[in-house]
Amino acid sequence: MSVRTMARVWEFSKNKGNDLLMLLAIADFADDDGNAYPAVPTLAAKCRMKPRNANLILAALRASGELEVRQNEGPRGANRYRIVLPVHPLQNPTGVQKSTGMQKLTRTPVETYPKPLQISTDEPSVNRQEPSDGAQALSVGISKAKKDEITLAQFLDHCKASGEKSIPEDDPVWEYAQKVGIDNEMIAIAWLEFKGYWLNGEGKKRRMKDWRQTFRNAVRDNRARLWFVREGEQAQWTTTGEQARRAAA
Repeated sequence: MSVRTMARVWEFSKNKGNDLLMLLAIADFADDDGNAYPAVPTLAAKCRMKPRNANLILAALRASGELEVRQNEGPRGANRYRIVLPVHPLQNPTGVQKSTGMQKLTRTPVETYPKPLQISTDEPSVNRQEPSDGAQALSVGISKAKKDEITLAQFLDHCKASGEKSIPEDDPVWEYAQKVGIDNEMIAIAWLEFKGYWLNGEGKKRRMKDWRQTFRNAVRDNRARLWFVREGEQAQWTTTGEQARRAAA
């Protein structure tokens, strides 16, 4: 566990509830650079939830920009998670040492010795309490990005009003599906399952900046566990996928 990474999550993360809990769980495994390699079932158990819910929350964290997931980049093919948050600015020791220069103005070091200590005690926490210009800019950028986020219901209403397809024919998800052997029916069922989650319960409260990208991530990670892929074969339905297909029919 990295205390620095955990502190960054507490201080800079904009997530709340289970999303924040998941990010803290990942930080509990992370190094100082925010890299961690826990399995999804491990994270789910740590957060007291089912793996499917854990996958959905991981997708939300990726969409929020606070978490990167690199598949098969960890030890033994594990996924690599990287927490993307500002780093605490380090204290500048030279800023504290400047107070020692005041000793040159006095002739009796014994009498003036307490003064540099008194001045330095008023200032050492400045660097920790006030983020750097880069951190402030990032905070402003995150706040601005939050204004552009909408719920899935709002996104669908916008598509309907503008005459756009929710997932257009030139969306990258179709090219990806063709490469890995996922057929169009599977993508259609995945979209229905995706909407079923994000339009109901707690999911309907979540706001994203790019719902199409969130869906692409869900397809790439097979978060609904609708299909499985074997070497040299087309994707096949899982039991969960077959049930979803029949329910949709």
